[in-house]
Amino acid sequence: MTEKDCMIIEQYRNSKADFENLEKIVVSILNNIANTCGIRVYNINHRIKEESSLAGKLERKGDKYTSLDDITDILGTRVICYFSDEVDTLAAQIEHNFDVDWDESIDKRKYLEVNTFGYLSVHYICSLKKNSDYPESLKNKRFEVQMCSMMQHIWATMEHDLGYKTKYGIPTAVRRDFFRLAGLLEIADEHFVRIRDSVAQYTKDVHKKIINDDAKDILIDSVSLEEYMANSKNMRSFLQTIGNICEAEIAFQSPENYLPQLEWLKKKTLGDLQQMMENNSSLALRMIEKKLAVAELDILSSTVALRFLCHAELIKRHYPKEQIVEFLMISMKDKERAERYAENLLKHKEA
Repeated sequence: MTEKDCMIIEQYRNSKADFENLEKIVVSILNNIANTCGIRVYNINHRIKEESSLAGKLERKGDKYTSLDDITDILGTRVICYFSDEVDTLAAQIEHNFDVDWDESIDKRKYLEVNTFGYLSVHYICSLKKNSDYPESLKNKRFEVQMCSMMQHIWATMEHDLGYKTKYGIPTAVRRDFFRLAGLLEIADEHFVRIRDSVAQYTKDVHKKIINDDAKDILIDSVSLEEYMANSKNMRSFLQTIGNICEAEIAFQSPENYLPQLEWLKKKTLGDLQQMMENNSSLALRMIEKKLAVAELDILSSTVALRFLCHAELIKRHYPKEQIVEFLMISMKDKERAERYAENLLKHKEA
């Protein structure tokens, strides 16, 4: 190791505590950026380069550096989001929240040949804003921020672990499969965005139909059931009645767990669910009054409506005890408890 390299290593040792403080600040800012953008990130990876890694870098590329300040990735971060089109949103906010060294930064998406595939990340070399209140010792230190999608992260991880970037990387015979995999990941990235947008549009369409009371033919799924529970005038009125009976606040909770129960009862559309409510609401409310009104609960989950409507359906449709137990076992799992509950339900039939 040259005298200059030894000097850089010594600078690293003296500055490591500053980089550790900088790391906490940068990660906090990146989390705030993601939250402000409404982007749910998979992870924010971060690390300070180990001394042994720095020594190896100096051995390979020492001629490039005259001091530690020339090395821009002592602190490295990677923001991994779920969708590729969110990278640009993150990048714009990072430009706003940090000072970006444009001479050192790169958007690899712009430089990949059209007939090849690879790691389409955005790499920014940043520093804290000069007009910020952070210590001067931190504001003059640069760090790397990578932004990529989940699929791009998978590619980068595999590329690194397989040693593909090295001069003596994976064998030529394997390269074709490696590049085909990269192409598949890129296609997957695009399709995940399309699926997300399709679900968003479907949710919007379902919401509109429910608001307009024109949703009877919509199939029951996690999206349509949640929209129905939250926005159907009839369901909201039913829940309000339950709240009044129990003198409790109704807190919205995802009804997704009731999809198997509704399927068991052969309720396929929102129209079927609406009909079940019209047929069974009176019995369901009597059951709620008997079981819950005396419990003095302050808060009830919105799924209480589905629970008692389903149980009322079992009684009104004259299901035998064995089938009621089968239905209850979807969620209870404990057969003895399900049998006791079934017996209590059947008492409502006799009442």
